[in-house]
Amino acid sequence: MQEKTLEIIKKAYKPYKISRKKNCIILYTMEGNICLKKDTKIDYLELYKYLKARNFTSVPDIVESTRIDYVTFEYLDDFEVDKNQKANDLIKKVAELHKKTSFKREIKEDKYKEIKESITNLVNFNKQYYSTLFDKYLNQNFYSPSELLFLKNYTLIQNACNYCLSKIEVWAKEVKNNNDERICLIHNNLELDHYIKNYKEYLISWDNYTFDSPIMDLYKFYQKEWNNIPFKDLFNEYNKIFELSKSERLLLDILISIPYKIPETEKEINKCREYNKLIAYLNKSSKTVLTN
Repeated sequence: MQEKTLEIIKKAYKPYKISRKKNCIILYTMEGNICLKKDTKIDYLELYKYLKARNFTSVPDIVESTRIDYVTFEYLDDFEVDKNQKANDLIKKVAELHKKTSFKREIKEDKYKEIKESITNLVNFNKQYYSTLFDKYLNQNFYSPSELLFLKNYTLIQNACNYCLSKIEVWAKEVKNNNDERICLIHNNLELDHYIKNYKEYLISWDNYTFDSPIMDLYKFYQKEWNNIPFKDLFNEYNKIFELSKSERLLLDILISIPYKIPETEKEINKCREYNKLIAYLNKSSKTVLTN
């Protein structure tokens, strides 16, 4: 079905060149370049209608949305800029999005309790996992490079776990008497490649958008780009436009500080890479948190 639709679109727009980028098809035409996005999960017309009603217009124009298999957008060229400048521009645009779409919503009973239990269980599970590894490795007569790397940095992992367990208790007390929560429309798929700036600014790739806490955009953006840009400065820039509450800041700090369980692998070199990545992540997170 998609191939048939694509052939119809080609005949309509008569491109002189076609290229592919991720799940998009770029058509270069004499009247301007267009982007065909296939397998969209959402109704872009409804999304854009809502965003424009909230006075947020930093999205590419829809050229055509009547096809079943594709939505056709204007294709946007991205000016080459330093990645730190791009991240700074992106975070300001996201803060603007959150500010223009935020509202309070009554929370369901026990939601905050469920969040606390979920995070506590995850942290305790990972803490026990690494504690078991530590005991196992420590009793060996000889260490592989990855085991030695882990043993030297075990305290860093334990400290991160203890920090999260301590702060989740503080967070729980902070939200104990809250009957509502602040939510907004979140992009839910933020990364540097999803922000384009030329003569205007655009956020693209909205297929995962939803309504949730603003910190979820910041957390997922951090997960994607933590090793590329200085996030503490970015979070401070965000707060200048749309300030996080004390409880939101605490929860964000906790989320980005949780030591994850490294993927299992048999090759020693891959184990070393994964431990190095975890160590770098935890060091970066410890310098990024907004609260002490």
